[in-house]
Amino acid sequence: MITGLSTASMFGSGLLEENLREIGRQGIRNVEVFLNTFSEYEPAYARQLRQIADDFGICIHSVHPHGVQFEPQLFYGYERTVNDAFGMFEKVLAAAKLLGAKAYVFHGGLFYKPAHQHQHNFERIGQAVDRAAELAAQYGIALAYENVHWCWFRSPEFGKMLLEHVHSKNLVFTLDIKQAAQSKIQPLEYLKMMQGRLANVHICDFAHGQNGLKTCLPFRGEMDFRALKKALLDAEYQGPVMMEVYRHDYADHQELLECYRQVEAFFTAP
Repeated sequence: MITGLSTASMFGSGLLEENLREIGRQGIRNVEVFLNTFSEYEPAYARQLRQIADDFGICIHSVHPHGVQFEPQLFYGYERTVNDAFGMFEKVLAAAKLLGAKAYVFHGGLFYKPAHQHQHNFERIGQAVDRAAELAAQYGIALAYENVHWCWFRSPEFGKMLLEHVHSKNLVFTLDIKQAAQSKIQPLEYLKMMQGRLANVHICDFAHGQNGLKTCLPFRGEMDFRALKKALLDAEYQGPVMMEVYRHDYADHQELLECYRQVEAFFTAP
């Protein structure tokens, strides 16, 4: 397995290009890039990031856009809205190709209304995901649908139904540990559903307290990483394991880096 760090872990502590340089200076060579806003989808900016990556020998495995800006609109019933959303989606794909990424981390639809009031139209969802996955394939990029507790894909059951309505072979999955915990589902339950299509893993930790669930740095909480590693090895997973935490999960970049070294040592050890 390949270990890396998502730039999302440094969100709120500088601009993306500054964070990427800092990651490079720390000797981390595998990265997921979180593109935060529309101007960061532009070709000139993607080329700037690619130059930084090349300067440090960084491999950008995946791109994660700020999907709430356009991804929910991919599923709308109004044609012009859908076409505009796919236009933005394709712009991100073009940026991802410039960066050399092989996967696009996808959030998809989200809950604008309480979940219990929402009825999924899997026929429409399947058609939109098929279109997105096939468009991504034209850029040599896999569509890596991520489980997210505030989005439609908040349970393994959604993923199973999705696979029944999607025909594209270019649909794969991102397993996110903290999002699974926030959905109140054991992360390995998602892994069973994703078998054969798992392309990316987001590593974080979590702990339950008096005020509910809180995220934290890996190996600081309740996640059974030994069980996760065994499950990934049993599934013959050889893709990236990206540490993706929140800025409030650590005090400073030194603490973040020290934890990353733990993740790296743990997942790359025989």
